[in-house]
Amino acid sequence: MGIALELERIEQQARSTGLTTTQIQKVLNDVSEKVTGDTLKAPTVQEYLTEWLQTAKTRITKTTWVRYEHTVKIFLGGLGNKAKMPITSVTPKNIEDFLNQRLSSGIAPKTAIIDLKTLNTAFSRAESYGMILKNPLAPVRRPKEDSSEREVFTHEEVQRLLDAAPNVEWQTLIMLGYFVGARLSDCAHMKWENIDPERGIIVYHPRKTGKKVVVPMHFHVIEHLQHLATFGTEGYLSPTLVKRVSGGENGLSGAFRRIVERAGIDPGLVAGKGIRRFSKRSFHSLRHSFNSNLANAGVAEEIRMKLTGHSSRDMNARYTHLELNSLRNAMELVPTFTKETKE
Repeated sequence: MGIALELERIEQQARSTGLTTTQIQKVLNDVSEKVTGDTLKAPTVQEYLTEWLQTAKTRITKTTWVRYEHTVKIFLGGLGNKAKMPITSVTPKNIEDFLNQRLSSGIAPKTAIIDLKTLNTAFSRAESYGMILKNPLAPVRRPKEDSSEREVFTHEEVQRLLDAAPNVEWQTLIMLGYFVGARLSDCAHMKWENIDPERGIIVYHPRKTGKKVVVPMHFHVIEHLQHLATFGTEGYLSPTLVKRVSGGENGLSGAFRRIVERAGIDPGLVAGKGIRRFSKRSFHSLRHSFNSNLANAGVAEEIRMKLTGHSSRDMNARYTHLELNSLRNAMELVPTFTKETKE
């Protein structure tokens, strides 16, 4: 009854004095506080996303948080003055404008999709908390992902990479990439505590997913680790390289490309889907090689997914490069006709 009486008073006041939308929202907020004790006031877009970033910081990796922060910064910049408006004012059109802005800047569709996933996480939380009625990203159509294709390293090429490596730490990273299938950052952060020599396995949690991955050690990895053990078995396997950033020309990725060139292997630099050049033979190709070697050896997809840490068949398929001989062998398993066909 209290709410009904206040609403009737607001309607009469609006008819006689012509209240603005902002004034009506303020009055309704006052009514809610007076009658129910709750406020209807919504935080601004900037206030909410800043608070969301701080909350997420304690539950995600530093790398993911930096990516989240970068996306939020660009999104707020594109909103302009609207960033200081209530979060309820964000519309699907604002999201589409952001998407078009990102694609126009020359980034790859895959990167734009990652940006949308970041915003979707933030606005889904706002919807769950009752701050907004509907997530503005829900009706927005994602761009088609058009990723550049990686190429694998042959076994002989990996041997050349090991020979061209400037030191034992780089040999360690290359070994882990090729025989364990770990990503560059995970290889650099691998510690002796990840090694279980008694069971002959490496146990680690990828920084990207955080899910436990167990990989039996290949003979060459065991042999290499036995050599490393003569220098000590505490801390990081590559204590110098772990201090360097992964990406960039001056980071680990750029250093690996120079090792590829030193080994006499074409890195396959081509124009990417975005503004950056794309290397078909990057460190990540070692991970592709790991998965492909398993596939070519006839290892079941479910086992390969466990060894690589892939959560979906589609993702694992992207990492599988079957050799022509394997494909031929597969076709030979198809039964032949026992009767001659008519012409």
